[in-house]
Amino acid sequence: MEQSLLYYAFSLILLLLFCMITYVFFDLCLSAKVLRAKLQNQGIDGPKPGLILGNITEMQKIKSIKHASDPSVFSLKEPPSLDCSSVLFPHFIQWSKQYGKTFTFALGKVQILYIADPGLVREINISKTLDLGKPAYLQKDRGPLLGKGLITTNREVWSHQRKTIAHNLFVDKVKDMLSIVLVSGSKLIKSLENVVGDSGKIAEIKVDDYARDFTCHVFSTIMFGENYPTNTGLFSKCRALILASGSPTILNGRPFYRFLPTKQNKQQWKLEKEVYSIIMEMTKKSTMGGEGEGMIHTLVDGANHGELGPSTPQQFIVDNCKDLYLAAFEVTGIASIWGLMLLAAHPDWQARARAEVLELCGREMPDAEKLSKMKVLKMIIQEVLRLYPGVAFVSREALADVQIGKLCVPKGVNIWIWLLALHRDTQLWGPDADKFNPKRFANGISAACKSPQAYVPFGVGPRICPGMSLAMLEMKVMFAVMLANFSFSLSPDYRHVPNFGLLLEPKYGVQLLVRKL
Repeated sequence: MEQSLLYYAFSLILLLLFCMITYVFFDLCLSAKVLRAKLQNQGIDGPKPGLILGNITEMQKIKSIKHASDPSVFSLKEPPSLDCSSVLFPHFIQWSKQYGKTFTFALGKVQILYIADPGLVREINISKTLDLGKPAYLQKDRGPLLGKGLITTNREVWSHQRKTIAHNLFVDKVKDMLSIVLVSGSKLIKSLENVVGDSGKIAEIKVDDYARDFTCHVFSTIMFGENYPTNTGLFSKCRALILASGSPTILNGRPFYRFLPTKQNKQQWKLEKEVYSIIMEMTKKSTMGGEGEGMIHTLVDGANHGELGPSTPQQFIVDNCKDLYLAAFEVTGIASIWGLMLLAAHPDWQARARAEVLELCGREMPDAEKLSKMKVLKMIIQEVLRLYPGVAFVSREALADVQIGKLCVPKGVNIWIWLLALHRDTQLWGPDADKFNPKRFANGISAACKSPQAYVPFGVGPRICPGMSLAMLEMKVMFAVMLANFSFSLSPDYRHVPNFGLLLEPKYGVQLLVRKL
């Protein structure tokens, strides 16, 4: 009897081991191979992936050959080179030359369809299907930062979150937020004046924190109301969480790495808990007494009504607050930092924009009507977002077989649209595609390049960023007040090294020589 039980237990262990090996083999090898074959049958090819890591080893090899060392100095007589594509993602450039603007590759077991064809981007843009959702790896590998908020969820859960948030960011609502943005502008000017001093004096300033303080005040007031607590440490901890998440585990090709108690993972888990506690405490204080100001009331209402999926009401509030923080505070702040760098590097455009601002507003704060008349400033912002979109990739996953034009994307395939490839394509934008030339937008986006679908700084399709009107307003106000009060140029200490971790940002920040007008 005892031997029979041992035999039965041993047989069961062998069966379980066999099932596990079969599952792993299918999951890591066969499933990706099947998806790749379906794409190849439609004429989509790409580099041959390895068994476990996919194309990661080849990507690292290409980057090690192509990657230039960080430049320490550049000539102040001419602007720094804006070509960051060949340094950040040389493998995409090489594969595009071999396989065209649409090809397939693999990161571990994840099969990815790379798209830089404006025709296919257009098809994705006009598609209304909810079967083209966000990749599963965002919740897995970016879980501590993004959670299950608007950025990562799909179908009915995403639809409820979008409806909850978007109506607060319609154009008419954003117009009512101008006073908040102007207050932030006044704070920015006072902060810089405290450092620069009287008219004519010059100070070297790293502008990154000033730009982030500006967008931080805007986001905090819109989210929690004018009386939000300023000493909670929320934004410093959110920033720390972004930096801790800066190396995407999917690119490392290490299965189950996110579960290991590494120093980086433990830091993310700790920060995630701290951010959760701070947001819930701020929510409690902001909503005490029922109705009040701030978008947090909308999130609380959305948490109590509608499809939440696997999230608790508390997690719904926290995750969407973090996602809005990332988009409204961090992405807009980074875009503004790049904009100040480009204006500093191109004094002719800085002078043109300043002349426009002073003609319309003088030294006074702009109102909505005057902002709408700032055509040069609008062109500059559009060019900034073309060259340095904060989010460098638009990512999607086919949650079912999805038809995009004549192409059928099989369920499980991820889509990556690399914005730098679209925004800097010389065939679409002309030979100066890697240069700062706001004039290209003088007659609008449709006349700026051969295909308007090649300009997608706020994403594509139904999931286009709901806060783009607010982001444009913030950047217009920031640049207008800066230009009216200061002139600025690049510091000799500035090192132009674009870096892509979670977002596309200057690796060493932006140092400017700022002079009070």
